[in-house]
Amino acid sequence: MNDTAVWQAVTQLADIWAALPAVQEFARQLPRNTPNRSSGVPGRLQQMQAADADIAGSPLHLTRTVQLFDQVPYFDAPYDKNKWRAWLQSAARIEAAHRTTIAWLRARMPGYPQLPAPQLAPGTALTTTDYTFHLAWQPGERAAGLHMQSLPPSTASQLQATPSQTQGLVESVCALATALQASQEWQRLAVARQALDEPSRDALRQTRTRLRQRLVPTAIDAHDPNLVLARHNYRCTVLAEEIESLTGHAREFADSFDAADQLVKLAASDVFGQLAVHGRPMLLRHVTDIDLEPGTPRRVHFTVPYDPWLETGELIQVDDPLVPDTCLLTGTTISLGSGPSRLSAQILPGTAFLWEATPSRHRHHQADLSPPPPE
Repeated sequence: MNDTAVWQAVTQLADIWAALPAVQEFARQLPRNTPNRSSGVPGRLQQMQAADADIAGSPLHLTRTVQLFDQVPYFDAPYDKNKWRAWLQSAARIEAAHRTTIAWLRARMPGYPQLPAPQLAPGTALTTTDYTFHLAWQPGERAAGLHMQSLPPSTASQLQATPSQTQGLVESVCALATALQASQEWQRLAVARQALDEPSRDALRQTRTRLRQRLVPTAIDAHDPNLVLARHNYRCTVLAEEIESLTGHAREFADSFDAADQLVKLAASDVFGQLAVHGRPMLLRHVTDIDLEPGTPRRVHFTVPYDPWLETGELIQVDDPLVPDTCLLTGTTISLGSGPSRLSAQILPGTAFLWEATPSRHRHHQADLSPPPPE
């Protein structure tokens, strides 16, 4: 992907969301947005983050994650239960608005709702009602007639937007839909759909049938009845095996659908969520040992001579011309003591000079007090 128009539309929509009081109230309690992470709602969320809940990376679809971790008994940060419940209700409204928007954007895909993609077979990580690390397609979503609706239904009311704010939401989400439809990934899906002939359609049908059989609840339970990660990985492995068996036009359709859907997740959820809830990217100074990976998506690894205290899912920029684009942080290796930290990130092509990186107001040590380069 290298479509600046998509990123510009994402920015416009994120700015509209960020100005909404309902979103601001929700975001105010997230650990990254407050100096107090030891108590209250931020303290409880911070403990969940430390226990490997992806609070920071997926701020707009964390309700189920929080509910799952809320059952863990050893979190001891003091908090007010009434304020906690009120925040959960706020988070649920924000997530509902976000998922409605995602569903409406997906409904703009070429050929929707008739998408014979193996990824949409029952039981995959994209369709399961079980816990999944993917941005799932909701049950009944493709039968809801979203492709015939000019706007995402109920989003404005869920976000408690005023009439003028609603107009901004309408204009920005339509601009994002237009940009996605013109993107390389969605254009590729349109071509792949047109190329499907009866043999390739039959191959896709057979693949979905096998997936349905291999991913019935009893098969998932037989693999692992309890562990969320093991069940998720099993769904992903089975899907990968079935897609690997496809050839020709059928394989190209499956691959192009994956690329188109991944673009929605990356742009309209991952990056959008960071911009709407946490603001502009963080700037990392004095980066060294840059290692650029080939392939798509493009990834980069680099070293910083200090502990940046970052969390996966954050948007970052580095002060080196080798990586002019903004990146999405995907991994960190923090050295104990005074050693350097090694970071990994996905490059977002087309974002160079789009966002002005700023240091976090609550984490000045990350940018303002970073050590100078060696003499």
